Amino acid sequence: MRRSHPWINNFNEWLISACRSNMDIKFIWSANGAKALVYYITAYVTKSTLAFHNMFALAQQGVKSIEQQKVTNSIDNAIEKSRKFVLRCYNMIASQQEVSGVQVASYLMNYDDHYTTHTFRNLFL
Repeated sequence: MRRSHPWINNFNEWLISACRSNMDIKFIWSANGAKALVYYITAYVTKSTLAFHNMFALAQQGVKSIEQQKVTNSIDNAIEKSRKFVLRCYNMIASQQEVSGVQVASYLMNYDDHYTTHTFRNLFL
């Protein structure tokens, strides 16, 4: 293939060796291009490995397990039952979520999951 073939990405071998990763160099000419890049990166980083219909199936399993559970305390009010339901569904979905090796290593080594220059405070209204 020729160097100028449309399927060949622009690259810099010095950056590849410094970053130790694959890369693609592209100049962003416009604000629309910058917004599209931010959208692409955000969608890539936050993509879910579970399909939407699989999440509903897992939530349904959570509902069935709650229904099959013996009622040990009939005094539980609706808020407590709702809290248990949401927690059960979340645990069912979270237990099936795939995690990359890099994420596992960063959690085990207690690395931060985000970096910011600002300090945030809770605001209670």
